[in-house]
Amino acid sequence: MDSMYPAGPASVPAQLTAPSAAYRRHAWLAMAGLLGFVAIYFALLAWFGWTAWRLFASIVNSNGQNLIGNGITGACAAFLCVFMAKALVFKRRGKSGEDMELKPADQPDLFAFLHRLADEAGAPRPHRVFLSPRVNAGVFYDLSLLNLIVPSKKNLEIGLALVNVLNLGELKAVLAHEFGHFAQRTMAVGRWVYIAQQVAAHIIAKRDAFDDFLRALSRFDLRVAWVGWLLSLVVWSIRSVVEMVFRLVVLAQRALSREMEYQADLVAASLTGSDALVHALHRLGAADDAWDRALSFAGREYANQRPVADLFAIQTRIIEHLRRVFADAEYGEPPQLPGSERERHRVFKNELAQPPQMWSTHPANSDRERNIKRSYIACEIDPRPAMSLLCDGQALKERMSREMIDAPEPLPPVPIEESLRHLERDYADPALDRRFRGTYLGRSIVRDYDRCDELYYPCPPAPTWASICAACIRPRTATRSNVCASWKPSAAPWKPCAKAICARPAACCTGAAANCRPRNCPRSSPSWTKNSRHCARTCASTIAVAAACT
Repeated sequence: MDSMYPAGPASVPAQLTAPSAAYRRHAWLAMAGLLGFVAIYFALLAWFGWTAWRLFASIVNSNGQNLIGNGITGACAAFLCVFMAKALVFKRRGKSGEDMELKPADQPDLFAFLHRLADEAGAPRPHRVFLSPRVNAGVFYDLSLLNLIVPSKKNLEIGLALVNVLNLGELKAVLAHEFGHFAQRTMAVGRWVYIAQQVAAHIIAKRDAFDDFLRALSRFDLRVAWVGWLLSLVVWSIRSVVEMVFRLVVLAQRALSREMEYQADLVAASLTGSDALVHALHRLGAADDAWDRALSFAGREYANQRPVADLFAIQTRIIEHLRRVFADAEYGEPPQLPGSERERHRVFKNELAQPPQMWSTHPANSDRERNIKRSYIACEIDPRPAMSLLCDGQALKERMSREMIDAPEPLPPVPIEESLRHLERDYADPALDRRFRGTYLGRSIVRDYDRCDELYYPCPPAPTWASICAACIRPRTATRSNVCASWKPSAAPWKPCAKAICARPAACCTGAAANCRPRNCPRSSPSWTKNSRHCARTCASTIAVAAACT
C-alpha cells in the first residue's frame, strides 16, 4: 500500500489548521440562528397543543356551556398542532440509487489508502464508502430527528467521473479535504441545520392529506366552509413565518459553511501541500463540462439503439476534443508550476464581477487558492492516474455505465470503439474548428430567430423568358456566347433550352424582350417543344443562364 500512497510535505506550520476567529464567530451565529428557529417553532407547536387541551378540558368541565364554540376552536388548534408536529417525523437516506457501495474485501488498496489518510487528518474513518458516477466527493449521512441528540455516522462518496480525471496526488488532496470535514466539530451544526431545513421544507413545500382536507372543507357547505377558510389562512401564515425565519438560519449556516471549506482546505494542504488541491479544483470545471456532454452523447446513442459501454472513456475523449476546439493545450490540465516563487503562482484569477456570496456554500476558487497559499507548503504532486488505486477499474467503469441506464430491459452496449467513432464524427463539424475557439460549441441555430420561416432564405422570384432574353440580346454577343458555351447544365430537361438560348441569343430573342416567347426560339432538339415550358417554370438554373449571358 505504501507504494500507492503519495508522500506528504516535509514540514507544516504548527497552527495551520486551527479554526480562525471568523470560523468561530460564524459558528456561534449559526448556532444562535438555529436555536432561535427551534424556539419559535416549538413555541408555536406548544401553544397550539396547549390551546387545544385547554379548550377540550373546558368542554368537559363547563357543563355544556359554549360547547360548540370551544369544540370548533379546540379542533382547529388540535389540527394546527398536528400539522406542525408531523413535520418532525422524517428520515432521510443519504445514498443515491445510482451509488455503489464498496467493500474492503473488494478494494483493499483503496480502503488502506482512506484509513491511513483519515488517521493522518485526525478524523474518524468513514462508516461506509460509496462510488458514484458524478464529478464529486463528499460527506453524507442518514438523518432523522433523533440525530439532534445522537451523532450520525459519516459516509464517504467518491465520484468515479472525478477519479477518472485526477492524478493520485490530486485525489489525495480532495479526499484529505473531505476528511477535514469529518474532523470538524461544527459539522454537528450543519447536521442540526439540515434537520431544521427538512422540518421547514416539510412545512413550507410539502402538500399532503392535511391540505386535501382543508381544500375539501373549504368547498363544503357555506356554514362549515368558513372554518376551512380560516384554517387555510392560519396555515399560510405559519408557512410564511417559518420560511422567513429559516432564511436567516440558512444565511448564517452558509456563511459558516464557507469558513468550514477554508478550514478543510488547510487540512488538505497540511497533508498534500498547497498545489495539489488547487490543481484538482482547476480540473473540475473541464471534468464537469465533459461529463455533462458525455451523458448527453450517451442519451442520443441510446435513442439510436447504440448504448455506450464506458461513459468515462467518452468523458476523457471529450476533454481531448475540447482542448482542440478551444485551441487551448492546457484545457483541463493545470499550468506548469514555475521553478521558483511558487507561493506567488496563481492558477485562478479574480473575476471582474464576483457573484454575491450570501447564498453560496463554497467560496470562489480564487479565494480558496489565496487561503491555501497564504502559508505556502511545498510538496510534489504524484502524477500517477488516480484510477490505479481501484482494483479492476475498467470493470467498475463499465458496470457503472450499465447501471446508469434507466430502462427495465436495457439494450446490450456496443463496443466502445464504435461509440468513439460516432463521437469523432460529432466533433468533426467544421463549426468546431480550432480557429473559432469554441464560439459555435453548443450554439443553437435558432437562437437568433423568432419564427420558423426566418430560418430559411427568401425564395428568389421565378425567372421569366423576358428577363432571360433581356440579358441575352445585350451587346457583345460573341463574348456572351463564349461564356455561355462553357456553362454545362446538368439538368436533362433544361439542356436543350440552355443550348438554344446561349448558342444563338440574337436568333432566339428577336424583337423586344417583352414580346419574347419560347415559341420564337429554334427547336435545337426533338425534346424542345415538350420541355420548354417545364424549364421556364421550374428549373432554377435559369438564373445561372441569365447571369452567364449578361
